[in-house]
Amino acid sequence: MLDARSAVQPAPKEDDLLRAEEKIAHFVRGEWRFDQMPYLELLANLQHFRGPTRMLDVSLSPLVALWFAVEEQHGELDSADGRIFAFDVTNRRVQLNEKWNTYDIPWRESGRNTRWCRDLPLLWRPPSYNERIPAQQSGFLLAGVPKVYGGGNAQYRKAPGTSGELWRIDEVRRATSLPTKMVDRSGKALQQGTEPTLTIRIAAEAKAGIRRRLERDYGYNPATMYPDLFGMAAEVRRAVDSAALLK
Repeated sequence: MLDARSAVQPAPKEDDLLRAEEKIAHFVRGEWRFDQMPYLELLANLQHFRGPTRMLDVSLSPLVALWFAVEEQHGELDSADGRIFAFDVTNRRVQLNEKWNTYDIPWRESGRNTRWCRDLPLLWRPPSYNERIPAQQSGFLLAGVPKVYGGGNAQYRKAPGTSGELWRIDEVRRATSLPTKMVDRSGKALQQGTEPTLTIRIAAEAKAGIRRRLERDYGYNPATMYPDLFGMAAEVRRAVDSAALLK
């Protein structure tokens, strides 16, 4: 769903995102002196500590993904349904070769490549740059800003069975940076020749029970998912704000 602010802002383009990434990298390297840190390592740390990047956090573990889908969030506990998305990333893994393990932005020229902006995202499984990456079995999805197809529309159906109704490119760009293609209930791709993306809804009333099972059977809780000092401090603040430590 779009809010009123996003509805009036122009949809971003790939060049806009590249300029923003250049400014962020220059700012971080200049002020915090991470001069020799490769670009992907810089983004991985920014993303894990909620900095702005084009990457999307994912986990290679379905159970970890489930934990995040039902995670207790700042008092807004279980009022809304959760959702898990599963991406088929067969043959889409990024290898840290000379192109990707670089100080510069590795996808600077990729905007000219149609796969970068029109296909499913790439998966990067980073090294253990910080404690959260192995704890969460982390990966990142990477993709370019969706491109315009012929006629000014991106080829995304609005819903199953609506072959003549397509999203406009500005609608797509405001809603997502990942050009994925969904499947129907039978698992059949709505667009042929693409790897499927699946989604599973988790009812709000089921969240608390799932959290208990995940902690009891697998030991998943905020301390194991956020094992660093930053995570510890954030969890203490949340517990104090909710008076959980006073009970």
